[in-house]
Amino acid sequence: MKTRRELLRELIISVGGITALAACGDAPVVVATATGEAGRFHTPEEMELMARLAELIIPRTETPGAIDVNVPGYIDGLMADWAGEETRAAHRRALAEIRRRLSADGGFLALDDSEAEILLAELDRAAFAEAAGELGGYRTFKGYVTRSYFATEDGAREELQWVAVPGRWDPDVLVSDRQGV
Repeated sequence: MKTRRELLRELIISVGGITALAACGDAPVVVATATGEAGRFHTPEEMELMARLAELIIPRTETPGAIDVNVPGYIDGLMADWAGEETRAAHRRALAEIRRRLSADGGFLALDDSEAEILLAELDRAAFAEAAGELGGYRTFKGYVTRSYFATEDGAREELQWVAVPGRWDPDVLVSDRQGV
């Protein structure tokens, strides 16, 4: 069972608050594995899978993609420097399940982008349709990718700020105004 301090630490880190923890004195220092280097936690196969998934989840457009900001290296650093044994084991199981689901009838890593995107979209739909199940680890991994991306200098730029619900938010609109009454 985790202590309250461990849970709070994990929550803060999971939302990109590693700098806030530095003030606590005993905060872990997360060092991203450099692009092209062997993973400190992950196997070469896991690093390759994470890179492919991150590339598809946050591709390069007019802004840097997940690979451009080294999301796989950051996740490797999180697992090596921060994660406890339970988190590491769950993460490894998640990657194994993702690999199993995506490579059931061939090599996911060898597919072209459009084919890989279709398979990943199917996996994504299944993962978010299930209550938790075997694909709960995919949801967690996708969260690691997005939070890692927005924790980087390029991902944290103001023009890239992620908006959960697109459009304008009007907090003081009367219900009758919205219904056209």
